[in-house]
Amino acid sequence: MNVFAACLDTREENRQGGHPDDWMVTGRAPEECLLKFDAWARRQLEARLQWPADARKKARQIEQCRVCLERLVIELWRRGWCLDGQRLAKHILAAIDDVGAAQRAGRVKDFWPFFCRVVDRYVGLNAEEIQREARSLSGARSVGDVLGPLLQRLQAATLPDLIAQRRAEIAQAKQETLRAKLARQRALQAASKANAQQPQLW
Repeated sequence: MNVFAACLDTREENRQGGHPDDWMVTGRAPEECLLKFDAWARRQLEARLQWPADARKKARQIEQCRVCLERLVIELWRRGWCLDGQRLAKHILAAIDDVGAAQRAGRVKDFWPFFCRVVDRYVGLNAEEIQREARSLSGARSVGDVLGPLLQRLQAATLPDLIAQRRAEIAQAKQETLRAKLARQRALQAASKANAQQPQLW
């Protein structure tokens, strides 16, 4: 990590009253864990990639990329590879660093489609390695070793579980908003049609 990124992390640590990577610590409240993860992802994106000089444009692009990174986490989760903590961070940073290396080599002409393509293809391209890693995590020897993580999972959701839940809630909220807009549009069309059908009295 470079000196500038280290200073940013120290400042964030002091502001939040904890280590900037403590989203990886289990047992936190879900909303706190997600907020800390979001802040961590933004910091990593900002430190590892090249951004526009305009501050507002830069902030908007970083947030778009952070949301896009959730797709990588969801893809791992869908395949049953619920990596958490340092292991999950390693794969997220590998995807970001692939984009950073391409930027430094001058291979990125249109940033957004390139970033999405790297993130969306990461799990598929690295599936064998990730699967081996996930299997090594579940290579338990005793019944207690098997049941322990399962019971822990029932008590506290992993970060991928939380991100999947948040995305589902956002999708549901958007759907409800869309339904409300459609209902309003239908009502306006019906009112307009009714007004057009009324005979004019003058």
